[in-house]
Amino acid sequence: MEPEDLDLLFQLENSTEEWWMGAQLAPLNKATLQRYINGDHDLYRDLQLRLIVETTEGVAVGAVDLYQLDPRNRRAGVGVAIAPGHRQAGHAKAGLQLLVDYATEHLGLHQLWAEIPAVNDPSLRLFEGAGFAKGGRFNDWIRHDQGWKDAIWVQRISTHHE
Repeated sequence: MEPEDLDLLFQLENSTEEWWMGAQLAPLNKATLQRYINGDHDLYRDLQLRLIVETTEGVAVGAVDLYQLDPRNRRAGVGVAIAPGHRQAGHAKAGLQLLVDYATEHLGLHQLWAEIPAVNDPSLRLFEGAGFAKGGRFNDWIRHDQGWKDAIWVQRISTHHE
């Protein structure tokens, strides 16, 4: 993350209509996000990593995340967020593929996983296209204003040799 990513992060983190898909419960101000951007991040200390997705022209359009890193079992959760106005342009697909490559080839992770709302067909197609397989369904897993929603658990096992 770079200081110029502040406005993008502010937009992504404060998109209240999408909070139900994650763990966000309150807005974040720019000062808090600036401290986060400028922070001393370490994947193995923090057990998470956020990378910014940019276009080939260098425009920041979203973020990809590794979270709940489990170094012993070499697995992590994966998240993808693309800002409105930049969706359905291939940015999520490219960002996810780069994250998968980084996680498997450079970090040596054996498994990546995600919990996706069952009603989010575009995200399910995105992850399936990146080699993630459906592994199960969590009933009433996500609280939404319109009632409880199921989540689909997907995972991708690395084919790299141990």
